[in-house]
Parts: sequence; C-alpha cells; structure tokens
Amino acid sequence: MPRRLSFVAMFLLLGLGSVACSGSVDFSFGGQTPADAAVDLIEGEAMAQRLGVAPITGALCQDPVDDQVGTTFSCTADSAGETINFEVLLEEDERIFAGPTNVVDTVALSRLETVAVQSLNSANGFTLPVDAMECGDESVILDSNMQMTCALTDPPTGVVFDALVTVNDTDTGDFNVAIIGEAE
Repeated sequence: MPRRLSFVAMFLLLGLGSVACSGSVDFSFGGQTPADAAVDLIEGEAMAQRLGVAPITGALCQDPVDDQVGTTFSCTADSAGETINFEVLLEEDERIFAGPTNVVDTVALSRLETVAVQSLNSANGFTLPVDAMECGDESVILDSNMQMTCALTDPPTGVVFDALVTVNDTDTGDFNVAIIGEAE
C-alpha cells in the first residue's frame, strides 16, 4: 500500500465540507468607535480563550466606512508571533461581532482530520483508520495561504506523509487536502 498511497495521493485534491473552523465573541461598543471597540474585543481574554490561542495583542482596525447595521470591516492582531485576521460585523444596539478568518480551533481540527481520512478512504479505496491524520492538539492559525501541514500515517508500514490542508472557508469548513510526499 505505501507505493499506491504515495503515487495516488501525491496528485489527490479533495474538496471537503462540514467542518466549521472559527470562533467569535460579541461586544457592546457604546461610547467607543467601532474600531476601538473591536480592538478591545479582539485583545480581550475571552477571544484568546475561545479560539484556544496565546494572548492576542497588537490589534489594528480601521473604522468602517459607515456605521450601518450589517457593515463589516477587517482587523488584524498577533498571537505568539502569528497574524490572526478578523472580520467584524456591526450589529443592532451598538454591538459588534468579531470572528477570525484564519483560525481552526481544536474541535474543528479534530473533525477536519476525521473527514479528510474518510474522504481519502472513500475516493481511493484505502482503509486508513480514522486517526491516521494528525494536525496537532492545539488551535491552528493558518498561514497567509490559508494552509497548514498535517501528518498522514500509513499504519501497515509506518510511513508518514505530509498532507497540505488548504482551508477555503473557515465559516463553512470547506477545505482541500493534498498529499505532497513523504515527510522528512
């Protein structure tokens, strides 16, 4: 199986869905600009805890073009040297809703691993166990290409392959996985 897995999987791209990949928190901004309120919300302890990441600092937000309900604007912040991107939505009663656009939390990460293995098995006739893919045990801040690398193990041989996961949409959980070769 290792040669078949290596050959077939190196060219395999799967579109997968049903894995939500973000967390969010809402906040009232009475008396503050929406951007200032978003900075407070994003840098607050509740956001880092909800996302399962290190403390969030250095948030930068530009005030939205208007203050109408439904208006969105973007912010960026740092967590342990990695950049988190946020989309902030203005809601009724001077409330805002902020959610990351490039974070996969631990619950979604576990589902992503399971769905990816099931899809590989289904598409290729493999019999990989559900735990054959390992993406880690902590929330992942995706890189600027919305990607992360996971390990896919062929149990009979113990050969480990790099699986490049590209998250297309953190709201819907849509992602692709490409087996890019044997891990080094």
